[in-house]
Amino acid sequence: MTSVQKLYGEFWAGESALDSQLQASLGPRGTEWLFEAFSALGPKPGQLIVDVGARDAVHAIRLVREHGLRAIAVDPVPRHIELARRAVTEADVGDDVEVVEAGIEAMPIADAVADWIWCRDVLVHVDLAQGFAECARILRPGGRMLAYVTCATDSLEPREGGELFDALAIVPESVDPSAVESRAETAGLTLEAAIPLGGEWRERMIEDGSWDPGSDLLRLSRLQRRKEELLERHGPAHVDAYVAGTRWGVYQLLGKLCPTVYVWRRDA
Repeated sequence: MTSVQKLYGEFWAGESALDSQLQASLGPRGTEWLFEAFSALGPKPGQLIVDVGARDAVHAIRLVREHGLRAIAVDPVPRHIELARRAVTEADVGDDVEVVEAGIEAMPIADAVADWIWCRDVLVHVDLAQGFAECARILRPGGRMLAYVTCATDSLEPREGGELFDALAIVPESVDPSAVESRAETAGLTLEAAIPLGGEWRERMIEDGSWDPGSDLLRLSRLQRRKEELLERHGPAHVDAYVAGTRWGVYQLLGKLCPTVYVWRRDA
């Protein structure tokens, strides 16, 4: 244990060299890097990409435009399907992007037809065994899956994890990196790369001015002071989801959550 004398007489006695060393940016990768990572894998015009959990199909549309791909945008949420179809129509890519209402566990897509799977912020919500089995089924031999997965670290306390997972419809096993990797392997997917990002994207958001963790923390503090009133007005499930969603980015900065990018290959 650090002594009071050392803490106040040395660590906190004047300007901190440690603090000054942490003032400089480390050049963190931002969300655009995921598109760069995909591009580096070498997609070819005419190939088929399946965007699993496509939401409003913005990513699918971008990938089609940038690489001349064909795409199937898959999502289980009716609201997302509505938004995706509207976006596809507005982007005038209806000949190249098909929108399908389905979950990753049961996709109405033929065997071995996909050259690529793009999967961002999805695996934490699903049964890994079923999800990976379906992904392996639709990928052709040599096809690849690029997935962005937020994993829990040892710093995430069980109670914190329980509150987070229940509120955000997260399957606990699906944020365990060892489970993610073993389930993928069992499904027949070979791991090519696992790139931990930690808090990089959040650092970039702060440096770009697109996210302010101080604002999130301020709202969380206000919520605690008005909790009973807000629970009565909005209901526990809504409030819990708000709290967990607001903590999400802060937990990445604190090292309790570690976003990780995986690349898997479907072998013959």
